[in-house]
Amino acid sequence: MRRRVSPAGLVRAPLPRNPAVIISALALAVVVTMLAALTGSGPLGSVNSLRAGMAVLFGSYGADTGLIGDSWWQAAVALSTVETYAQVTGDMTYNSAIADAFALNSGGNFENGSNDDTAWWALAWLQAYDLTHVPAYLAMAETDADYIHQDWDDTCGGGVWWQRNPRSYKNAITNELFLDLTASLHNEIPADVKYLSWARAEWSWFDHSGLINASNLINDGLDGSCANNADVTWTYNQGVILAGLAELYQATGNHSLLRTAERIATAAISQLTSGGVLAEPCEGGSCADRLDANTRSFKGIFVTDLKALAITAGTSQFNSFLSKQAQSIETHDTSCHHEFGMFWAGPVGRVSSSSQASALDSLVASVRLPQHHGHTQRARPSGHSLG
Repeated sequence: MRRRVSPAGLVRAPLPRNPAVIISALALAVVVTMLAALTGSGPLGSVNSLRAGMAVLFGSYGADTGLIGDSWWQAAVALSTVETYAQVTGDMTYNSAIADAFALNSGGNFENGSNDDTAWWALAWLQAYDLTHVPAYLAMAETDADYIHQDWDDTCGGGVWWQRNPRSYKNAITNELFLDLTASLHNEIPADVKYLSWARAEWSWFDHSGLINASNLINDGLDGSCANNADVTWTYNQGVILAGLAELYQATGNHSLLRTAERIATAAISQLTSGGVLAEPCEGGSCADRLDANTRSFKGIFVTDLKALAITAGTSQFNSFLSKQAQSIETHDTSCHHEFGMFWAGPVGRVSSSSQASALDSLVASVRLPQHHGHTQRARPSGHSLG
């Protein structure tokens, strides 16, 4: 159990002349400095931005729906943001949203016609189980994994269909999510065999599918001939695969999985940034009309999963990148009302609950960066607090 360090209530003040009070003030300064080192930015910047940003995010919470925002799949991603925030900081202020979302929406098992939507919710419930140890959350993640697997077949040699009706597209994100979900379930469930076999089959298929292009980036999906469709290399497609490979590495001890993940991560950082700040390929290109509400969640997913890879691999090679994203958001993408927009290099724009959660993912990812080099197996998050 790690000691809890609360970021609340820290302020800058001139040192008083009373020696006893000077000692107390110096102790406070030490705590501030420690928090600065943990956040990777200014002494109080990321800590205060996190707290203020979370409060803004919950302005989009619907008590009658149990959802953050009005998008079904992005509400799952935002709930994961809440869970990661609680795991990293120890602040449980917003955790009631977990039980409320489950109580109000579990009747349909969080399943719909899009398998990626179902997978986002399954991963949120698996993370909720890590945080709370409520058995129903783990059971729901298993139920959803089993549901998605019904849409695995031999078309294109394997893989899960994006949608159940019609079965017309095998895309990257659905299969990445299925890899992450099944490998994670195996790592959570003692003596599991089923989910590990599914995870192995998923990665074997994905690795040979052609979805990973010659530049080590992942395109959106396969065309009607089962070939890479050369569609946009969205940031989240470069992200979820990192978490999936990290989980599969923990399940198997196969270091080549980490090497593959690090190649994809390095390629994404090299090719999907502007001035070192993460950007969708369409932010400055001819496909700008495709920057719809869905894409506002993508970058946060990438940095969250990059951090998961870094922790699993025990590497600090991505630390400067993760810190730079948080610093850019605080400097260029934060309104006077603590709103975060879609464009992390600025200006503040297209603000929504999804852009808010995405930027918060980056701020959380900049906290407590890995300090080690080399590959060392790490356990799944256990809900311990920062400190």
